[in-house]
Amino acid sequence: MQLSFKNLTIPQLKDAFSTLGEPSFRWKQVLKWVYQKRVDRFDQMSNVSKKTRQVLAGHFRLFKLDVSNLLISRKNDAAKFGFRLRDNAIIESVLLYDKNRRTACISSQLGCGLGCTFCETGKMGFFRNLSQEEILGQLIGINDYLESRGDKLLSNIVFMGMGEALSNYANFRAAVEIIMDENGFCFGGRKITVSTAGVVPSIKRLMKENLNLGLAISLNSWNNKSRSRIMPVNRKYPIETLIKIAQEYFQTTGRRVTFEYVVIEGHNDGNDAVEGILRLLNGVTCKINLIPANPCSAYGDISSSERKISDMAQKLSAGGINATIRKSRGRDICGACGQLSSTESICVYKNAKV
Repeated sequence: MQLSFKNLTIPQLKDAFSTLGEPSFRWKQVLKWVYQKRVDRFDQMSNVSKKTRQVLAGHFRLFKLDVSNLLISRKNDAAKFGFRLRDNAIIESVLLYDKNRRTACISSQLGCGLGCTFCETGKMGFFRNLSQEEILGQLIGINDYLESRGDKLLSNIVFMGMGEALSNYANFRAAVEIIMDENGFCFGGRKITVSTAGVVPSIKRLMKENLNLGLAISLNSWNNKSRSRIMPVNRKYPIETLIKIAQEYFQTTGRRVTFEYVVIEGHNDGNDAVEGILRLLNGVTCKINLIPANPCSAYGDISSSERKISDMAQKLSAGGINATIRKSRGRDICGACGQLSSTESICVYKNAKV
């Protein structure tokens, strides 16, 4: 039975190549071909002997995700990919352009079980975790696309697509190891950010890994009552635990946490919100990223005005909080924060028809 090469962790690859009697450098050599040169056949590996290529082809299979659909934003600052999985479901990923940066916003789960009311992925419900192969396959597909356009390859990666990466910790962690390995995608920790709704036990695990990753926690309110209303996960991990873990993360890793704050008209955008945030984050080494809420099926356009969001940022900065406003890219192709979804996946897993 052939093994999926891209589902093997680095320790598993080392063991597999050793069992095959290959020299210790071989797994590194093949890793570069698969993740840096992005080949899909072993016979394309020109600096590997024909005999070894035949052995590898007999033991492993290489699989690339097919791009089922691709949408380009009118401003050419974002592209949304629909990648088809083996089970015929679709996951969405987004490529973001910002001057010389090429950022992949990738998914870690098919759907999401956290049920945030302003998020289309949350409305899907949770179907399953993505495998290591499916997580890494998104990066390969996006780099293939960039290279086909004569563009530079990815410079940054954010786990902010569909799902909660820290709730798929084992596959997330294994994928990150390959992303950071010099023979894999060769990314430094400062080029990778993982977003979480606040899964505290997994944040604690991440703190011990010494990976130097950026951490973004979805805050979205300054009190438990309102946060629980829009983010049910708050009932399990309330705001106080998030503040505490953010401080611990900085003390342990030296990296300050970014609190993401989706600004929703009439809900969390008034003076009471500003005052509440200032009290909450007083003395916490962090920054806050204000995100205009993007249109969603349940509520339509729910974002506050640009003027109100700008006013919030100014007041927070004046109060000593490092506040920025995230520029929404891909909103017109439903590729912005909270807009990723997949009707095809719902149909596959609920045995329905579109």
